[in-house]
Amino acid sequence: MWYRHGDYAFKVNLLGGNSVVWINFKGYNLAFPMIIREFLYEMEEYNYFRVMVNCDWNEHRGFEVKQEEVELLIGEILNFCTENGPETMGLIEKYIDNEWYMEF
Repeated sequence: MWYRHGDYAFKVNLLGGNSVVWINFKGYNLAFPMIIREFLYEMEEYNYFRVMVNCDWNEHRGFEVKQEEVELLIGEILNFCTENGPETMGLIEKYIDNEWYMEF
C-alpha cells in the first residue's frame, strides 16, 4: 500500500498481523532523525501504542505497528513532522534512484 500527503510518501508492507511503514520526505527517510527526537517514546507514552523499528527493507528504518494502527501512525508521523520541521532533522538517509518504487 502507498499513501501520499504533500511532500510525504508512505510505503506500507504487511507482515502477518503487523505492518511496516517507511517514510519518504523529498527522497529522504525520516525514521532515524525521528527516533533521535524521541518519536517512539512519545508514541508509547502519550498515544498508548507500541511502535517498533524494522529494518527488513534494504536496511532502511521503518516503523512497525499492528495493521489496524497504520493510519493512526501516519497521522502521528505527520503531526510530529509539523511540530519538528523535517528540514531541521539532519536528512542523511537518502533513498537511491528508483529504490522507493522497488517491491519489498
